[in-house]
Order: sequence, then structure tokens, then C-alpha cells
Amino acid sequence: MQSINNKVSFTGTKQLLRDADWICRKTTSAFPMISPTKIYFSNPDKIVKNPKFTKFLWEKSMQIQNDRKDRYFLKSPFKFLLEVLYSVSVHKVGNCAEATSLAGMIAKMNGVENCYRISLTDLNECSKIDHTALLITKKPIKNRIINSKESLIIDPWLGISGRAADVLSRYESEFHKLLRLSKNLSIGFKMSAFGNFQDLNSKEIDVLRLVHPDLVCKKKDNSKGFIRFA
Repeated sequence: MQSINNKVSFTGTKQLLRDADWICRKTTSAFPMISPTKIYFSNPDKIVKNPKFTKFLWEKSMQIQNDRKDRYFLKSPFKFLLEVLYSVSVHKVGNCAEATSLAGMIAKMNGVENCYRISLTDLNECSKIDHTALLITKKPIKNRIINSKESLIIDPWLGISGRAADVLSRYESEFHKLLRLSKNLSIGFKMSAFGNFQDLNSKEIDVLRLVHPDLVCKKKDNSKGFIRFA
């Protein structure tokens, strides 16, 4: 598990943050989906007072669970992503796990070298928080050792991105109710084993680019490269 030092410094910070924001926005705009978890926990008291809408959210939640079961045992990250694409494109449903998968896919399609799925944790309790996001690092992660000063987090489910320390701070200050965070926690993250984006090969990435050219950043949108740490 990894805690974050708030003293973060990048070379070319503005460009990096713009790139991260582009991935975040492209994920949400290209794949609009219903998120039962977000809808419910945004205003649970209001939701429970509407039985029809509660039933609607429950049905959507079951659809997500069924879709996840279909891809749970897939070892190929490429096949895993294809199943996620089907789920959000056809069924129009997804929570943070699906949004993270799509952000990781878009990052790899645009030449980002080191991106990983992470799960939030409470470092005080050594317990998992039910939320995932995308981590981008300057260098490949080896032995789960992360240089937190050279890391970005992209969270399309919440519509935020930025330096890892800044995003973790926003989780606690702005999204603690939605994420059901306990008081006095020490928030960090750990690597997730599902859908390892690093295992996508160049041919698979080329196929994704061919099928989804709209997810590739055009030069006019980003003339200085994409997530290029100096």
C-alpha cells in the first residue's frame, strides 16, 4: 500500500495536468453510462423514498454484476477491455471500475507507457475502500514501489484528475460522503490485479485505435506529446 507525500513536483506540470484532464473528459464524453452507485450515494435519503427509481437502480446494479461475472476469469487484458466496452456501449451501465478500465485503455491508445489500476485503502485500518482509479507514473512500477512525486491519478467516475496527492486530498475533502469514507482515516492506495493495462501489446493497442479513432488525441489538440514526463 502506498501513502502520498504532499510535496509533489513535476517538470512540465501544466502539460501533464492537461493531458490527464483530456483522458478524464474523453472517457466520460465518449462513454456516457448510468452509475447506480453514484446516483444512490449522492442522495440516498431521496432515492429510498422513490420505490420505482430504487427498483430501476437495483436492476442496473444487477446488470453490472452480471457483466462483471462474464469477464471475471478473463486473463487477457484485451479481451477484458472488449467486455467492458460491450457493457458500457450496449447496456450503458458502469461504476468506477468500468470508468477506470476505459481511462486506462484511452491512455494506452495515446501512448502513455505506465498506467495502473489502483484501489483506495485506509492505511490506518489496512482496509480496502470500495473505489478504483487510474494511476500514471513516470517510471514502471517494480516490486510495488511507487515514486509518489511523479504520479498522476485520473478518476473519470468522479470527473477529476491531477497530482496523486491532490486527488487523494480531494477524496477526503470533497467526496467523503459519496465514497463513504470514515473519519480520521489515512487514505492511500494499492495496486489492483484486474485488467492490467501494462500487458496490452502493440497489436492490440493498434486494433483499439483502428476501431475507436475518436479516442486518439489529434495533434491540434495536443501538439507537445501526451503524458510525457521530462
